[in-house]
Amino acid sequence: MLGTDCFTCGQDPYCAASQSWRGLPIEPEHRCTEYDADDYRYPQSVEQHIVHDRCVISPYTCETFPSTAHTDIEHIVARSEAHDSDLCAADSATRTTFARDLRNLTLASPALNRHQKGDRDAAEWLPERNRCWFAQTVVDICRAYDLTINRAETDALEHVLSSCTDRAIRRR
Repeated sequence: MLGTDCFTCGQDPYCAASQSWRGLPIEPEHRCTEYDADDYRYPQSVEQHIVHDRCVISPYTCETFPSTAHTDIEHIVARSEAHDSDLCAADSATRTTFARDLRNLTLASPALNRHQKGDRDAAEWLPERNRCWFAQTVVDICRAYDLTINRAETDALEHVLSSCTDRAIRRR
């Protein structure tokens, strides 16, 4: 049974009256200003904070790498995706904070980052491994920056999250 807002919807993650899902507003993507990657700059030095226990691994594939020279820094919620999900209306400090937010950064092979995931959202791409961690991270980042989410994304994320018992990163 649907309530009037997400706090009274019970077990139903969709809230028709308020058009939200898990506390995120459901809206079509829109670009309120032209996307410019320079508005979302981050230093290469963030890479050292992404490597855990000297292990250079991509949680998307569980592939290990000899060094970070063989990886790309990857935004879990892509910068252009966030831009089109209302971050375009944020000030420059918020955009910079988003770009450098370690909760939203991981490592991936250049081929995966540039040619498979790219700027795709969760409706268009999901990792082959660690999907529960990925889906929960997307939700958490969207909440942290008051981003909107579209219906296709909610459907894809709910499909993943509804079957999760653990959202930790598995390294194998």
